[in-house]
Amino acid sequence: MSLAHEIRKQLEERGEYVIRANAASGWFAVYPPKLETCLAKARASGRQSFNLVVYRTRGNDQRDHFVIPVSALEGDFISESVTTSTFNGMRRWNCTLRNKKVHVTHTGRSLDVSAFHRAPLVTEQSDRPFRFAEEVSDDETFFEGGVTRVPVNRYERDNKARQRCIEKHGSICAVCGFDFAATYGDGMRGFIHVHHVKPLCDIRDNYEVNPTKDLIPVCPNCHAVIHSCRPPLTPDEVRKQRRKTSGEQEAEPDRLSATD
Repeated sequence: MSLAHEIRKQLEERGEYVIRANAASGWFAVYPPKLETCLAKARASGRQSFNLVVYRTRGNDQRDHFVIPVSALEGDFISESVTTSTFNGMRRWNCTLRNKKVHVTHTGRSLDVSAFHRAPLVTEQSDRPFRFAEEVSDDETFFEGGVTRVPVNRYERDNKARQRCIEKHGSICAVCGFDFAATYGDGMRGFIHVHHVKPLCDIRDNYEVNPTKDLIPVCPNCHAVIHSCRPPLTPDEVRKQRRKTSGEQEAEPDRLSATD
């Protein structure tokens, strides 16, 4: 079963346009009113746009889906390419997905979407807005880390735990202090990676995670440095590397560490 199909409701709540392509022909339809609804939902959840999530059900590939930014197809979703269904009279764009290319009828072109195949779904990404820290209980715990059988083993991550971490600690990097909103504007407010102090791949079983103690917010750069070797570096080790490289003599302000 397709992962996109399984969590379709959650994706649509975030504003994603989720559609299944015909297994044999690759045909699917996109409806103008639904595009407008998706955009409204996406903006309501703090996003500037949304994705066209096209999935298929052939074979056992749980991630046989394409997460296509709708902006990539805006030039195709125009009045000249809209058709009217002879079945129900609704206006729609007729599309096909074949050989990792999307074609919208009457446009005369195909878009190569291979780069979007098996891409992370919005529920797996880190662009969620966060609520106030006061809404979070210090002793609230979640379970994560169970192995799901797909073409390779993928360790499940509880998005609720990730969200609680950000709600409690904010979205500023606990290692270097980088703030996406301060640098790139409100459209990136709340964006941050979350680092598991104990890597899930080393656990290989379910475990109880406290998002305020076991998880810390880090920017993508620091996260990459942490995982640049095995075992991963600790946040404190990365901070020391930064101070050594920059020649800083005084310690940086106290932030979360792996032992906090």
